[in-house]
Amino acid sequence: MMKNKPHCQIAKKLYDAFLAGDIEGIYALLDPDIVWELVGVKEVPHFGVYRGIDEVKGFFKIISEINQVTGFEILQYTETEKGAYVECREQGHFEGHPKEFDLRSCQILEIKNGRITHFTIYQDTAQMLDAWRS
Repeated sequence: MMKNKPHCQIAKKLYDAFLAGDIEGIYALLDPDIVWELVGVKEVPHFGVYRGIDEVKGFFKIISEINQVTGFEILQYTETEKGAYVECREQGHFEGHPKEFDLRSCQILEIKNGRITHFTIYQDTAQMLDAWRS
């Protein structure tokens, strides 16, 4: 399926590591100067821009404390010249907040020399904000 799609192969390794809870496996795929961005309002604590591995580690600490994922599914990988687009579906809620979210997102990976240099997530931020405020 992804034999001639090297960027999709790297993206798949990232999501396989994420789904397995292999955080070190995720870090191994990132460029040391990674820019990791979740586009959205600052009220939701994990939205924002994280620069470098140490800040990305801070991101994962935040989501491990607040984000209760009950379902995560990869819908599609798309190879691009600079990386890959990954369409996902995620369900869950925030710790201490009863309202659930069920949303789709587009996650864009820029890849250079086999390492992820920029990772951006676009998702239904209104739904996330609503769940956070519940």
